[in-house]
Amino acid sequence: MGFLSRMGVLNNWLSEEESLWIQSRIHLRALRYYRNWRQYFAGYTFGRQYWQSPEDDNLQLLREFLARKEYDDSGNDMFYQLFASDDAYYPTLSWQPLAYYSACPETLKDMSDL
Repeated sequence: MGFLSRMGVLNNWLSEEESLWIQSRIHLRALRYYRNWRQYFAGYTFGRQYWQSPEDDNLQLLREFLARKEYDDSGNDMFYQLFASDDAYYPTLSWQPLAYYSACPETLKDMSDL
């Protein structure tokens, strides 16, 4: 959803204020379901593999595909840049609540259940 929110700003579907508020809600949910950046990235990676799996209703084929844990080149590059390299980005970020969360913009009051 974070990516979609940023694309909403780029396409003028959302204001930056709206996008930041939506992303703050995403942040709170991530803190609830994951304990650290490594878990978060593992969840993202699994989802990415699922969406890249063959479009087939064959459950056994899906299990085999996911068990092989095959990354495409961009997935390998992403893992290296974010976690495995000496100057990896994610390990430098703290996994904690923000000091301040903005109020819901008026334009998104109908979405306040986020």
